[in-house]
Amino acid sequence: MRERTLRSDRLLEELGKNIILRDLSRRELRRFAPLCQLREYDPGERVVEQDSVGSDLHLILEGSMGILVRGAERGEVRVSAVGKGEVLGEAAIFMDLPRTASAVADQACLVAAVPRERLFAYCDANPRAGLRIFGFVIYSLLRRLGATSRELALEREAVVRPEDLERMLAFFPRSIEDMLER
Repeated sequence: MRERTLRSDRLLEELGKNIILRDLSRRELRRFAPLCQLREYDPGERVVEQDSVGSDLHLILEGSMGILVRGAERGEVRVSAVGKGEVLGEAAIFMDLPRTASAVADQACLVAAVPRERLFAYCDANPRAGLRIFGFVIYSLLRRLGATSRELALEREAVVRPEDLERMLAFFPRSIEDMLER
């Protein structure tokens, strides 16, 4: 990871393309830009490590990253990807919890990292912008939760079919009377 700078006009242009900031006015973006710590990552470099604790929101300005989760048997499993204009680390801005996944640069990436304290101070000073930002963050977290729930349901459905469950249940007594008879 290397620190990087951009011309002010280019930074504002890139921030304005990010899904979390695209509804902000030019004036609100100009106030937001100084919050950002620009970081550049090489392909294969880890941006976020699973189980680490962090408080930065990451706005992806260039490139893409694979999202990896440590599996039970096969090491890390790629579960999704994020790219230019997307965000990473929404949950980290609310509390200090271990990260649920790792993010690894698929290609050279430019990220605007925004520390929690700076983001909250900005939102306090700019309530209209803050409402839009936190509205998106909540929407994004709910969308990911829904996707995870659907994936979990599909996985369970694939692992235990109804007929398998019926066969397994045939070995168990249906009532207390049945159990006493055995």
